[in-house]
Amino acid sequence: MITAPLPLDEDLRLRALQRLDILDSDPEEAFDRITRLAARAFGVPVVLVSLVDEDRQWFKSHYGITACETPRSMSFCAHAVLSKRMLVVEDALDDERFLDNPLVLGAPLRLADGQVIGTLCLIDTQARNFEPGDAEALADYAQLVERELEVRRQLIRSRTAHERDRRSLAISEARFTTVFKETPIGNALVALDGRFMDVNETFSDITGYDEATLRTLTFAEVTHPADVASDVALTAELVAGKQSTYTTEKRYMRPDGTAIWVNLAVTLLRDAAGLPLHFIAAVQDIDTRKRSEEALRNYHAELEERVRERTTELRRRRDALQTITDNLPVLIAVVDRDLRYRFNNETFRRVLSTPGSVLRGASVRDTLRAEVFERLQPYFTRALAGERVTCDEVRYRADEDRVWCTTYIPAEREGKVTGFYVMSHDVTEQRRTEQRLRENALIDPLTGLANRRALEEELGATLAEASPFALCFIDLDGFKGINDRFGHDTGDALLREVANRLTSTVRAGDFVSRLGGDEFVVLSRGVTEAASAERIAQAICQTLARPVVAGGQMVEASASVGVLLHDTDETGVRPDEPLSLADAAMYEAKRAGRNTWRMARAAPRAALLPQ
Repeated sequence: MITAPLPLDEDLRLRALQRLDILDSDPEEAFDRITRLAARAFGVPVVLVSLVDEDRQWFKSHYGITACETPRSMSFCAHAVLSKRMLVVEDALDDERFLDNPLVLGAPLRLADGQVIGTLCLIDTQARNFEPGDAEALADYAQLVERELEVRRQLIRSRTAHERDRRSLAISEARFTTVFKETPIGNALVALDGRFMDVNETFSDITGYDEATLRTLTFAEVTHPADVASDVALTAELVAGKQSTYTTEKRYMRPDGTAIWVNLAVTLLRDAAGLPLHFIAAVQDIDTRKRSEEALRNYHAELEERVRERTTELRRRRDALQTITDNLPVLIAVVDRDLRYRFNNETFRRVLSTPGSVLRGASVRDTLRAEVFERLQPYFTRALAGERVTCDEVRYRADEDRVWCTTYIPAEREGKVTGFYVMSHDVTEQRRTEQRLRENALIDPLTGLANRRALEEELGATLAEASPFALCFIDLDGFKGINDRFGHDTGDALLREVANRLTSTVRAGDFVSRLGGDEFVVLSRGVTEAASAERIAQAICQTLARPVVAGGQMVEASASVGVLLHDTDETGVRPDEPLSLADAAMYEAKRAGRNTWRMARAAPRAALLPQ
């Protein structure tokens, strides 16, 4: 292969790499995690975090290979370092620079100062296309590596700064005695018991006490009562070694009883053995600033409260939205023009019971059940033609009675449809709820029979089919007296028993319904002869005439039945007309003495009603 020439700023680049103190360091999980995730995300066998040294490329993390370094002369990454941008070689055999090198892709690793010290490399054993979206994803992974490198650089800088501060402190201690008195900041040496050992003139001016008086007092005695506890706690932490210094804002009480705000910085001086000697306190007068801040806080108090309330509301809405989206039963996939999956989310893979590595690139035809694919193929065609389409009922698995509402959204790039997005929502419970609501709307809650609405739908469908039928309109005899004598609970029990007897008496395919009160209707399809209709009515009268045990009472009841025979020659009949005629015939049966039936006459209902 062709060796990459050295960058013009090679010396600066090498110094930046060496300052990281990372070469030949032990493996770190932070880098290894990134290479593992990148290998899974891009489906490649090898991923490297490669750092290009003077004469080698050394791998801080190497997923998929055991080698820790290779010569720079055969380094693909050296070309990426030279170009300082992402370098993609989709087929190394077609590029004279890499004929004998298997590396195919590298994203540069750039430090904060702009120096490129290596690459995040993807290695594959075969040529492959690399889409712009993949390049963006790889750049994101490279930024994760760069962030870890920046953290390392910051740690080194912090250690260097700490050492510099330590040396500065030694110099400061040597000069302390000289500058203690002359500094414009209030200084004080305080014993471990809180007694003032020495103060400068500025400290006396701030507190209002002269030096002689201060030497007779402790810091707690000149501190505002509300600030003493926190001040004592902080000094205790210094003595315990929990911290080496602290800074706080507190109030001193002057001899005239006024309070003054100061910024207090305290350091504990220790001897060579580490034992505490005394405190060094530096004090600045911030009373004017504190009073200005207090005035500003009061001025903006209402505004800040409103901001807090608004922030709380926005956070609550954001959390609610996050919770909703995290729990949506949504299947998401991306399909190309060849009907092959390019992306699937975890829900999609779980529903299809297929690992993600197998599903990516798989044919939609081979993945879905044959009947599902045949049903959805027209939707695929329309989506690839640029149309957004939705299939309201998709059943992905034969072993689950789950229903999905699936939307296919065209995916476009530069004005051309490159495939489509798949978004499926689980609507199983919605369908079940709709079915339950429909059933509840058509069922009589007391008897469990079909109600008036269900009867009207059934009667309308029967008339539309032009099928012959017999219609029996049933009204219990003396039901009001039973209710009045035994109570409504007994009446309800009687109605339930009537429903059971009617269902057991008529044919298996007959439609039994309760209109309301003590009125029932039986619709018998296929009955063409009056004799057959009368036999049904007779059986109804006989079964309802038998005594009934209802609500613990022996109840004797009977029924009057009006029978309508409808043949196919009658057209244009409304559903309410057969009911009206059968109702009129039922009243004839009641006039005839009850517990009997009468056949309806093809006459207006008004002529059949009692006068």
